Amino acid sequence: MSRPRSRRALLASVATTAAATTGGFEYPAGGTSRSSLRFEIVPADRYECDAVDRPEPEPTADDDALDPQAYPAPPSATGTDENRTPSAWSSSAPSPSPGASSSSPTTVSQYVVDFERAYRQNAFLVRFGSMAGTVDLRLTDRRLSTVTTGDERTAVLVALCYDLTTGTRQSAPTTEWDIRVTYYVDERIVLRAQYDGLAQEPAFDPDPRTQGELVACFE
Repeated sequence: MSRPRSRRALLASVATTAAATTGGFEYPAGGTSRSSLRFEIVPADRYECDAVDRPEPEPTADDDALDPQAYPAPPSATGTDENRTPSAWSSSAPSPSPGASSSSPTTVSQYVVDFERAYRQNAFLVRFGSMAGTVDLRLTDRRLSTVTTGDERTAVLVALCYDLTTGTRQSAPTTEWDIRVTYYVDERIVLRAQYDGLAQEPAFDPDPRTQGELVACFE
């Protein structure tokens, strides 16, 4: 069995593949320059892992209640079970379509999709507890961009657009349309930011490096 790839190596290979298949690196339409998007990596000592802030609902004894969703393992994780094999983490694997199932991450962008699904379900559970009934995230678009520096550090920016349907056990489901979130992922941290408005495209706005919250940390 081959040795698992490091998180840094995976990030670098995924970012390079994304740039090649999309015709270059992606940049938002306004505000952030090409150089700042491509070269600004978050300093390794900016965050401490005990500063992670994300929804963590308490388990409930109600068998009919919606269950908390586990956050996915970091992108370098590998295993031998049926849902996480070394080959499933290959950066050369095809990127899933926007509406595809996310049971087994294959790229950094898919890791972010899985993370966002868990984040939104857990946030709804924190708010409504055992009365939470429905959380359905339907991905509509995504964008991936690399961030590199001269010291061989590599990170990935991911923008997701999706619709979210939620409902309690006492109310009919309602749908929030055109949501956009942005993520920054490097070998140590994950930052998340959400756009305040209706998203027309998966742009990197807001920039999670300056406006995001620390939602995962790998020690």
